[in-house]
Amino acid sequence: MPSQLMYRPLVFCCLIALSLTTVTAAEPDLKAWLAEPILEKDLPWKEVQAFIAPKVPGMPEVSSVAEWKKTADRIRQDVLNKVVYRGEAAKWRDSKLNVVWLETITGGPGYKIQKLRYEALPGLWVPALLYIPNELSGKVPVVMNVNGHDRKDGKAADYKQIRCINQAKRGMLALNVEWLGMGQLNTPGFTHYKMNQLDLCGTSGLAPFYLAMKKGLDVLLSHPNADPNRVAVTGLSGGGWQTIFISSLDERVTLSNPVAGYSSFLTRVYHTKDLGDSEQTPNDLALYADYTHLTAMRAPRPTLLTNNSKDNCCFESGYAQPPLLKAAFPIYKLYDKEDNLQKHINDDPGTHNFLKDNREALYRMLSAHFSQPGKPLPVKEIACEDELFTADELKVELPANNADFHSLALKLSQNLPRPAKNASSQSRRASLKKIVHSTQTKLTGTEVSQKTADSTTIKFWKLKVDNDWTVPAVQFSRKPSKSTTIVVADAGRQSLAATVEILLSQGENVLAVDPFYFGESKISQRDFLYGLLVATVGERPLGIQAGQLAGIARWLKQDQEQTAIQIQAVGPRSSLFTLVAAALEPAAITGVSLQDSYGSLKEILEQDKPVSQAPELFCFGLLKEFDIKAIVALAGSERVQFIEPSERVKQELSHVTVKKDVSYLGKGRTEKLDLYLPDPKFQQGPYPAVIIIHGGGWHGGDKAARREINIGTNLAKAGYVCASINYQLAKKQSKFTDNLKQVWPGHLQDCKTAVRFLRKHADQYQIDTKHIGAIGGSAGGHLVAMLAVTGDDPKLEPQEPYAGFSSRIQAVVPMYGAHDLIALAKSRDMLSSFSEIEKELSRQASAVSHITKDDPPFLILHGTKDALVPVEQSELLAAALKQGNIPVELLIIEGAPHSFHLQPKQQDLRPTVIGFFDRHLKP
Repeated sequence: MPSQLMYRPLVFCCLIALSLTTVTAAEPDLKAWLAEPILEKDLPWKEVQAFIAPKVPGMPEVSSVAEWKKTADRIRQDVLNKVVYRGEAAKWRDSKLNVVWLETITGGPGYKIQKLRYEALPGLWVPALLYIPNELSGKVPVVMNVNGHDRKDGKAADYKQIRCINQAKRGMLALNVEWLGMGQLNTPGFTHYKMNQLDLCGTSGLAPFYLAMKKGLDVLLSHPNADPNRVAVTGLSGGGWQTIFISSLDERVTLSNPVAGYSSFLTRVYHTKDLGDSEQTPNDLALYADYTHLTAMRAPRPTLLTNNSKDNCCFESGYAQPPLLKAAFPIYKLYDKEDNLQKHINDDPGTHNFLKDNREALYRMLSAHFSQPGKPLPVKEIACEDELFTADELKVELPANNADFHSLALKLSQNLPRPAKNASSQSRRASLKKIVHSTQTKLTGTEVSQKTADSTTIKFWKLKVDNDWTVPAVQFSRKPSKSTTIVVADAGRQSLAATVEILLSQGENVLAVDPFYFGESKISQRDFLYGLLVATVGERPLGIQAGQLAGIARWLKQDQEQTAIQIQAVGPRSSLFTLVAAALEPAAITGVSLQDSYGSLKEILEQDKPVSQAPELFCFGLLKEFDIKAIVALAGSERVQFIEPSERVKQELSHVTVKKDVSYLGKGRTEKLDLYLPDPKFQQGPYPAVIIIHGGGWHGGDKAARREINIGTNLAKAGYVCASINYQLAKKQSKFTDNLKQVWPGHLQDCKTAVRFLRKHADQYQIDTKHIGAIGGSAGGHLVAMLAVTGDDPKLEPQEPYAGFSSRIQAVVPMYGAHDLIALAKSRDMLSSFSEIEKELSRQASAVSHITKDDPPFLILHGTKDALVPVEQSELLAAALKQGNIPVELLIIEGAPHSFHLQPKQQDLRPTVIGFFDRHLKP
């Protein structure tokens, strides 16, 4: 069967061309059958609820303070070490506190406001405001005020300003911090649903949230007047979540007032408006704690739970508050501190708010626990509406390149994946299984109904997986066959009519299924938030989907007596879970065909996708150990086919063949070239070609240096035959003219001979002789530019070999080369010492001296930190080409040094260079 599968993409395309009429005629019936409902209404929603609920941990039974403290300490350490500080976050935790204190503005009577920013983690700065009483002496209470989902105003929200002003008027230090994604931090890269990009890289996306809070407390407590025994945190909604999270895990917080900000995971399962954002439902939290535990961990410290009776958003008092109090009250009772656990329910207005009634409940709590003996703090709010500032007035200066979720994830992904060295396939498969949390499923099938139309038999199935999930499936057959193709699609099974018809015409049985989260299995209520909750209880949507597919494949073999099981997936999401299934169950799955597949998981980050679009793509730590190429290897590369593969698939998965040390200069010459040949599995010839010319000051370098290998490999993956050449070199001398005297024009003629060689051997290597380019760096940059502007120049053409073939090229990429040697000599104060012969030689060997109207297009690359060849050399060449009306692009790479390949740390140049060659060398 693998050999049959290898031809399927070709057959697929041919059948579309030859059988369009047949497919079009059959499609209406197929579409109707594929769309026919199989599951009861809302069944996927009910099943995901039943799947999650028993996995939410209940409160432990404890009978003493000592027993509870031991339990709470364990939970705290588990949550911090196994949820918050995973991956790179462990290093972020230990970074020093950096604070930049900015201007102080005059507040209302009795207080001032100082602007500041602090570094939550390296490169990520949080703007904040510190409200400071004018009359400040001794140790005073401190309050960190966190805000919720107020995207427009953030820290400048009027109800928050009023709260902070009232705290300052009561003699407290009040810190008003911005929340990630809100106010000044309301930028695309801080969208909450993008924190999961960090999760994909194996670093906790929750960590930036937690560190923003922790470092905020650090700032507050570093103030000389801060009383470490009177530390409060309070906030609304998302701020309520922040409040309970930091207050339970950071024991420095002595008083906590979360307002309408959270509920138990068990509550959320059944009250969909409570289903929280990514930070509220982080990966694996419920393996160690529910929010009931976090509430109880406040004991015996004063805690006020505030909820609203008619909350139009979430966490309504009637259902959200009782389970939290029920869990926490017995623990407070163990400490004999029942009065320290208070509740407040707001009825006026009763909606989602932190308005006057809720603020005064906070002031009562602060007065009860932070007042000096005999000096109770005021409970009634002090009017201050005329003291509020605008958001612009409260704006805090931030660095232009402030990090966010997206930039952090991109940076982390640069060096990923990092698989274990020398790991066997067996251990790699076990590692993948652990990451996606896949288990071997048990599956039973129940036939719902059957019908026959013409020669097609259609069966409708409910496939029960582990008594957890019901997968709907439609089975098609036309003739007896022992081979079945399972088909899945991002758009659901009802989108697969054309695919089903083609497979049936090939003699295949077809099983169209909708696995977890897709098609008819899509959750009807707030679907992706349930996907997050699945990950919170320790499972993974990707593992569920892959496990269902693998179970279906085993069922087809065992119960349906099929001997060959293929899977064809349409869409990047379906392709991923299909590939994972094939990697985990190679014995059950004969092969897979993937359409619109990713070539790399990094595309998810590059496309800046949020988890709300595709929960399974953000499987925690998947990219840390695996990319698509590695998963393909586990599935068996010969058993994985890509239908109409994308350029990224070709780039990442192509196998480049390198033919080393090919003679090209004729008898008596020892210099050779290396050929990089594209993978015919992904693209057919004839191929355009590119000459790669190494650098080395015309006296050093090699065709197989790191830069040349990088360029050759990347271009071959993009569909180019590449020839990296060695050419005659000078002995190192004291100045560049001495080197040139030894090799000019012989080294350029070697480059021309290489172009001729490719045209001579075009049939052997499937080269498109009309489309040949060149690329080189440093001395190679000089030579490729000269090659471009002297094509077929009789004064510089070599006599032999291949005299009948042209040396003209059609596109060129010179990198940080010297192109005006007279100007270069002037810049080095050398020209005055040159002889007339040396001046003439410098002119002859300068590309700017040879530009004519028939020269090819140029893409010139140079770095601003080049300490060897000044960037002006590339600028001079670009100006001369423009003067000659030659198409030219000049790309100056900020911070790049003299020598770099296509992937310097400053910028990935592959899209630019490959795009340039594609435009000019791929007709």
